[in-house]
Amino acid sequence: MKWIAITLVMIFSLAGSSFAESNAMGSVFGTLSTANALGQGKGNFGFGIGLADNATSFVGSLTYGMSQYTDGRIKIGLADPDHGGDTKFAIGADFKWQYWDATADPKYPFDMALGGFFEYIDFDYASGLQVGGLIMGSHTFVMQRGGSLTPYGRFNARVESISYSRPAGSQGDDSETNLKVGLNAGVQWQMTPTLAFFGEFQLDGNDGLFLGIDWGVM
Repeated sequence: MKWIAITLVMIFSLAGSSFAESNAMGSVFGTLSTANALGQGKGNFGFGIGLADNATSFVGSLTYGMSQYTDGRIKIGLADPDHGGDTKFAIGADFKWQYWDATADPKYPFDMALGGFFEYIDFDYASGLQVGGLIMGSHTFVMQRGGSLTPYGRFNARVESISYSRPAGSQGDDSETNLKVGLNAGVQWQMTPTLAFFGEFQLDGNDGLFLGIDWGVM
């Protein structure tokens, strides 16, 4: 497990340096997912609320299991910037491949997944596009009275491109592209086989609390 500890130290070191910067746009969607793949042919609808530094957001999602260990998700949201401006649409998508399955193989201490994502939003003052990769980990604890609790975490590294809206004839660079990182940590409460609730904290420039619900429809 030594390499896991070294990896975690590196992740938190990178994240710490990134969080010290104030110009990251960050995600309006959060994670609201564990490392467990949904399963082939299964589908979930989701809804989430983000209460964060840059924007208050409302998110809907559709997740579909493309194989036993791979799923993809489409996300559409409304984001209301906390520093003024109109409410705007945001779109995004992500996918993950679960390469550790602690339930199927007890040699793995927890579930792990790799994946990628993109997000786009256009505020009055700027538009932002994010494209990046992610690594997720989670572990499920079955409760005696039914259901389960699954703490989870996600680390992402992304290219964040921001284009600023400037008055005609103004001077200066109106866009910037930077490498950013982010962390999400939360817990899923699987209340029934088809209904789950989420609560998580996000640190990525749009720092805050995200709450969500997911229910199976396929």
